[in-house]
Amino acid sequence: ELTLGLPANITAATGMDALTHNIESYLSPAYHPLCDGIALEGVRIAARALPLVCREPGNLQARSDMLMASMMGAIAFQKDLGAVHSCAHALSTVADLHHGLANGVMIDHVMRFNRPAAEGKMQELARIAGTPDLIDWLGKLKTELDIPAKLNSLGVKPEQLPRLVEIALADICHQTNPRPCTRQDFEQLFAAAL
Repeated sequence: ELTLGLPANITAATGMDALTHNIESYLSPAYHPLCDGIALEGVRIAARALPLVCREPGNLQARSDMLMASMMGAIAFQKDLGAVHSCAHALSTVADLHHGLANGVMIDHVMRFNRPAAEGKMQELARIAGTPDLIDWLGKLKTELDIPAKLNSLGVKPEQLPRLVEIALADICHQTNPRPCTRQDFEQLFAAAL
């Protein structure tokens, strides 16, 4: 009931954060089958509940489901996260973006980068989310939730890119990304998202 008055943009952004926690935890190469199971169920719940709670903000069951998906992501990420969070931490630091919004903008860009190293797991995530392709689904979900596709619509400027790359590179989260991230990789990720 405490979340019933949450504005639509914060509902969407915090929901994308919860979804990102579950997705990145599952994709982490660290070994933790218990967390994998929790993350997959968290994705299944969020895939259904997040669009619903944004369409029907007074839907108490959808609100409850998103709180559960959020908690499951928090449990699962003891397995660690990935490059989406490294990018989001940099964006919050440099451009003062809301953390969940930053994750929401970056997730499909980073998933495209990760695909060669995590195709099988991404297919499983797509199956759990009820879609043929995870990245396409994330793009459509962002549109449905009014999460911008690009950072420039949020005031992020090309001249901020060097500092964004520095902070993302120093962030610990990308160390458990399924595909290693170099300075050049972060440059390309942020450039693609601008």
